[in-house]
Amino acid sequence: MSQSSKPVVAIALSEAMCRNMFRDADLDRLKVVADIRGPLVERGGSGQLADLMSDARVVITGWGTPPSENELIARLPTLGLIAHSAGSVKHLVNAYTFERGIRVSTAAGANAVPVAQLTVGLMVTLLKQLPWIGEAYRKGNWDEVRRRKAVCRELQDMTIGLISASRVGREVIKLLTGYPRLTIKLYDPFITDAQARSMGVELASLDDVCRCEVVSIHAPNIPETRHMFNARTLALLPDHAVLINTARGAILDEAALVAELHRRPLYVALDVTDPEPPTPDSPLRTAPNLLLTPHVAGAMAQARHDMGQVAIEETIRFLQGKSLRQEITREMLPTQA
Repeated sequence: MSQSSKPVVAIALSEAMCRNMFRDADLDRLKVVADIRGPLVERGGSGQLADLMSDARVVITGWGTPPSENELIARLPTLGLIAHSAGSVKHLVNAYTFERGIRVSTAAGANAVPVAQLTVGLMVTLLKQLPWIGEAYRKGNWDEVRRRKAVCRELQDMTIGLISASRVGREVIKLLTGYPRLTIKLYDPFITDAQARSMGVELASLDDVCRCEVVSIHAPNIPETRHMFNARTLALLPDHAVLINTARGAILDEAALVAELHRRPLYVALDVTDPEPPTPDSPLRTAPNLLLTPHVAGAMAQARHDMGQVAIEETIRFLQGKSLRQEITREMLPTQA
């Protein structure tokens, strides 16, 4: 415990990342109830992390926080909460963390909002053929412009297929309610029919979802989802279908995707790849009708402050003995992204 009567909260982020993640007003709220220690000095090493966390009641982690090894966790008798200001916590915590009675929360919910926004934006973009029709127009290739115009569509009067009612998947569903006359089919083995109906979607098989005109992937990267989209499932997509992956690259068999793109007209946007970025000679770089973006769907600017706010609010709630709103339990960990 620090010399003050307040519990210690360690911020295990670099100074630059702290500026990106936390508003001054949110830090001021935290200072009312806690003695803040940190941020980390750049390249301070594991010893600095141990000193920072030595008597902390809460540690706020995020992008760039070094993993906490079991040996370090064992030497932190006062630690009760890891409040992660980013998304996935899999690289930070393991079974031993939970065995020690340390609770974990995530700001992934705030990160889901910009991912969902880009996802729906990509649906509109690809249905309107914008990456390719814009380039043809710029070059004065009128035959290509006319060809692309002939397959332009609006995000309405069609069936959308979603893979997983994850945090992002649920935000996408909310956004799609503003578009006219859409039917949304959802594949998620962890969701019941009643839960699907409450979200206004139809629970469907993976094959049925793959037959939709627009398919968007929001599943975690777990053994069960690796190469879920492969030669068989990609072949189910109708001609001129739109496929979007803003989740994890390993969910999609990229070799099978490239082969399918060379075989028939499909329109694909990948914000994630496996590996990331693609190798310099990756066939993804030259495949037709494929838009590649450098993992920019998640929080890049304003939404990062929202994520930091979630971590601070969870910290304050924990210190005040209130229930956590964004807790990750040991049972939930295997199905997290």
